[in-house]
This record gives sequence, structure tokens and C-alpha cells, in this order.
Amino acid sequence: MPETMLGNGIRYTEIHDPKFRSCLLTLQFHIPRDRISAPVHALLPDILTASSAEFPSVNAMTLQLESLYAADFIAKLSLCGDAAVIDFTASWLDDAYTLNGEQITESVLQLVTGALLHPNAENGAFCDPVFRICKQNLLDDIDCEQNDKRSYALRQAAALTFSGEPAAIPAHGFRPEAEQITAAQAYAVWQNILRTAFIEIAAVTPAPKPQIAALLQVRFGSLNRQPVQVRFEAPSPIQPEIRIESEIMPVGQTKLVLTYKYENIRREVMLMLCSILGWIADSLLFTNLRERCGLCYYCLLSHAAFKHTLFIDIGIDAANTDAVRKAVAAQIHALQAGDFTDDMMQKAILRYAFQAAAASDTISDLAMQQMLRLRRGDPRSPQEITDAMQKVTRADIAEAAKQLQPDTVFVLRAEQEEAEADDI
Repeated sequence: MPETMLGNGIRYTEIHDPKFRSCLLTLQFHIPRDRISAPVHALLPDILTASSAEFPSVNAMTLQLESLYAADFIAKLSLCGDAAVIDFTASWLDDAYTLNGEQITESVLQLVTGALLHPNAENGAFCDPVFRICKQNLLDDIDCEQNDKRSYALRQAAALTFSGEPAAIPAHGFRPEAEQITAAQAYAVWQNILRTAFIEIAAVTPAPKPQIAALLQVRFGSLNRQPVQVRFEAPSPIQPEIRIESEIMPVGQTKLVLTYKYENIRREVMLMLCSILGWIADSLLFTNLRERCGLCYYCLLSHAAFKHTLFIDIGIDAANTDAVRKAVAAQIHALQAGDFTDDMMQKAILRYAFQAAAASDTISDLAMQQMLRLRRGDPRSPQEITDAMQKVTRADIAEAAKQLQPDTVFVLRAEQEEAEADDI
């Protein structure tokens, strides 16, 4: 996987795998976040993939992609610690497999770089109706987010856990700022990203394609760049006292979110700890809270690695809130005491090994696997991570678990359950 710099703050990696019959190119822009820019960042993926100066309507862009053997051009925004990544990805049929020898690669590269460097804009502003439609879609997404009560509870918990930090800002930002976005403001933010973002590019192809790097270098070389490297690793300070907040809404069941923070745990140890605690089928949380004690409807664990934070979100009856909190604390204590089986440790390793192997089955997963290694600053291959997990001991996991400090409790209480409690 050769890596090269195509320009100031532009790194390019090319991966070759002959089992694929298609090609993929992903361009990731690393950006800092704040309350004002957050909704603009969420808007840009839709605007920049919908049209361009050359294809100034959704219909024109769609027809061009269809003409290139149904090539695909999509984008998304991902949050990484206190920063974010805007990821533009194109995939297309490899030239060797076209019916009449058409050279798809160059046409796709021209479409992608044209959309990014010469978007559908005039006089320093994105053009309507694409901008207007994309902005309305963003506002609708923000409004709809509250309908998914589990996601809403997690966002509220994150806002409390990371209070005062960029990570507290939701992916789509807040509605008041989103409403104020203008076409000129959005265009200015994108031009600033082109100038200042570190750009990570990866291509996955069946065989070497030097023309990809050459064309990207020419197109991006014309930019006046002053890149600023963002830092993804941004551990959140542990609060001196556990923060407890609750909210009442008309939900079917109460949602409880508990967050734990830690200072520094090696990745292979953290993978083992999370798997035993909540990721494998017979994890401590699932087995004890749901199966044995029947205290919850579901119990899920997620890991904000760049923030050194664990989220445990649970669907419960409001009356069980205190019992569930105690039960979760007991599972953390079990980890700290090394009270888990060798079989659970082996299942944790097998889970990671299976997922790592599956990541090479698709062209998109293969590219993302490489990009995540670079983003984490961990050059180890999945096999090397698996080997490192094999060497993790029970004592390593127990010592790591002792770092876990309870930080925040957020309860989204069911309105009906509160009313019933008041009647008693």
C-alpha cells in the first residue's frame, strides 16, 4: 500500500486487490468543529454530490453517473473526537471490464474533482434550487432526529458528558444555526475547507493505476493551501462529580444512558474489555441485566475511542432505574476483579478477527480499514491487532477496568410511567 504526498497536506494511498472488478476512490477532509460551522458541514456532502458547474442539476449529475456504467458518487459526515471528517467516495467499473473498452476511470475522476473544485456556484454562493432543497433536507433531518428516542437520549447524554467541548455538538448541528445558513456562507466554508483541511485520499483498484494520483496531483495542485492538521485524539476530562440529568417525553419506554471515562488504555486491551462487557453474545451486561435479572429491554455498549469514553444505553421501566445503575456498576466491578471466563476472552478475539476478515470482502470496507488505521495513528494490520489481543491477560483487562470512572447519567423518562407513578 504505497503512500505519497500529492501536495501540501494531501496524502494518497493506493491499494491493489485483483479479486475486485471495480475501483473506489475516497477523499476525506479533516476539519475542526464549532457550533456555527457544524450544520454547514452536515449540508456540504449533499450539495457537493448533487450537482456541479459542469452538471448543474441533480438530473444532469445522475444521468452522467448512469452513463459511466452506473458509477456512484456519495458523501457523508463522520464525527471523530472533537473534529469531523467529510468523506467523498466514488466507485466505478474497472476499465478492463467495460463492453467496448471505454475508459471510465478518467471520466469519474473528472466528475469528482469537478464537483469538489468547481461546484455549482455563482458569484461566491451555491446556486438554487439545489442549495435550497439541501438546506430544507437538513432542517427536516434535525426535526426528525427527535423521533428516534434512543438516538435522542444518546445525543443528550453526549451533550452532558462533553459539555463545553466540540464533541457535544450533534452531527447535524442545532436548528437555530441551521436556519441561518446562507448559500454564500456555505460556499465560503467549503472554500476554507479546500484551503485548510488535511486531505486523506485512498484508491482501491484491481491493478496499479498511476493516472489517478497524477490527475489528483494536477487538479489539487492548483489550490492555494495552508493546511491545518486537526487532532482526533481528544480525551474528555473526567468530571469531579457524577452529573445526573433527566427529561420527560412521550416515549414507549424509559431510556437510561450511563457514560464512563478513562485516561489511557491500549487498543487491544480496550477491544477485549468492551467485548467482554457488552459486545459479545454472552457479555456481562447482556447476560446479567437482561437475561438473568430481566431489568431491561435492551442493553448496548458503544465506545467513543477518541474521547476515551464508553456509553451504555439501556431501555428500562422507570421504576428499575436505580437497580439498573447498581447492576451496571456490579458488572464494571466484575471486570475490575477479573471475574469473567477464558471462553469470553477467546470470543472477544474471535469477534474482532471475524470482523477484520470481513472488512476485506468489499472494496469500500477495505478502503475504510486503511483510512481508520491512518486516522488512529496505529499502523498495525488487523492480524497484528489480533495477535496483540492474544497476548492480553486477565490482569491487563482488570487493571484497565479500574480506570473506568462513572461520569454522566441521563434518563429519558416515559411520560406515561411518570403519570402512573404520581397516581400511586
